[in-house]
Amino acid sequence: MTIFQFLVIARWVQFVSVSALFGSALFWLYAGGGAAPGPARLPRAFAATLRLLRLAALAAALSGLAWLVGIVVNMTSSSPAPEWASLRDFEVWRLFFFETNFGAVSGLRLVLLAAALGVVTLRRPQRGFLVALAAIGAALLVSQAWLGHAAQGDGGLRGGAMIVAYSAHVLAAGAWVGGLAPLLFALAEERGEDPGSGSLKILDRFSTMGFLAVVLIVLAGLANLGFRVGASFGRLLDTPYGETLFAKLALVALMLALAAFNRFVGAARLRRASSQSPSEAARLRTSVGAELALGIAVLGAAAALGVTPPPQ
Repeated sequence: MTIFQFLVIARWVQFVSVSALFGSALFWLYAGGGAAPGPARLPRAFAATLRLLRLAALAAALSGLAWLVGIVVNMTSSSPAPEWASLRDFEVWRLFFFETNFGAVSGLRLVLLAAALGVVTLRRPQRGFLVALAAIGAALLVSQAWLGHAAQGDGGLRGGAMIVAYSAHVLAAGAWVGGLAPLLFALAEERGEDPGSGSLKILDRFSTMGFLAVVLIVLAGLANLGFRVGASFGRLLDTPYGETLFAKLALVALMLALAAFNRFVGAARLRRASSQSPSEAARLRTSVGAELALGIAVLGAAAALGVTPPPQ
């Protein structure tokens, strides 16, 4: 395995797990309150989300450590094959944490990952539990900006704009992709119920969030593309960066199409369905599951894109 492949896998797992931390916790804050069914009304869905959050915190911690190791090995290796021996050198770690731009951010991320593990061990999760995990997940998503292309700005206004655009992009993506799993849990628990009661209220609230997320993803994505490619846009097709970018865009387009179908077709069919006709609800769950799978694939493409040099 090359260091590039190691970094892509570590980043992919990190993106998926941190998106789950942020998006799944956030889901119950906006979709589970008010008149919509919340944790008390959907105990099995909420319990499944808690299990997901605990698994996501563990996966985030392990993949975060792997990403950190990959960065250090990549900085000290002279060939595509990773040179793991450098990890045993205390001076390498000292220089990394105290003499590089990545060091302070990596230290903060380790604290955040430890905090996430601490929060998910709470026996009686309340609203503060969800707020804490959403905040930690948001901080972890935003901090990724200083470990990739967005950190390569000039440090001035342009550099700040790159960080803001990246942050908006990953937060919107995390809210969308990370919220799909608890949405599935809620739809599964409400099978056999009157579709006009809770499911549609949850779908409406998720759809509203999803619409705002998509707007942010598109606008921030265009800004990110302009910052990283600039005048080299015409060379995208001739570079691995361009190939990875277009693969990501194709997956995003499929995900957007499926999301639109779920909102405007699947939800409409569910409104017309009766509690005695569960087939429409089952079709919608399958479609939401496919949307989640596409989202995970998009995060994989993003993981590869972040360690692929853009055209110069």
